[in-house]
Amino acid sequence: MANSALRWFKAAIVLQILLLAYWLAIEVVELNPWNDLAARGADYDLRASIMLNALPQLAFMALFGLGIRPAATLSALGYGVYLAAQLWFWWRPVVWAADAEWPRHYGELYARTIKVPYSEGLALAPDAQHLALQALTFLTLFVTAMAASRMRYL
Repeated sequence: MANSALRWFKAAIVLQILLLAYWLAIEVVELNPWNDLAARGADYDLRASIMLNALPQLAFMALFGLGIRPAATLSALGYGVYLAAQLWFWWRPVVWAADAEWPRHYGELYARTIKVPYSEGLALAPDAQHLALQALTFLTLFVTAMAASRMRYL
């Protein structure tokens, strides 16, 4: 790898680790008012959440870590799908209040968390922990894609 490609590769690895660490932190460590784990219902399944979030991220990291362009490109595509899913599941209800149940559910889970104060025109105020997660996911996607584009084919 050329020097520039190696810098992108290292930056992507660091961001991928940070993204996974951040997701794990907001998922399992009480950081109130950033998150509010106590508001979760008794039916919350941490194992399912890990399976849907952490395991794919580990798979994307493993693909990228191979250091070959096709695998790294698949990793970047995976992060793109992960970001698209986050945006779909979090912004659709915030912008359009997806259904009558969502505002109550959102209010119960995020009532004591930090939210964007200016949210006029939105159905709900977006919470800071998810804005940070989405920003970090976007940055990870961008840097991973840049690194993949600079890798050589085998």
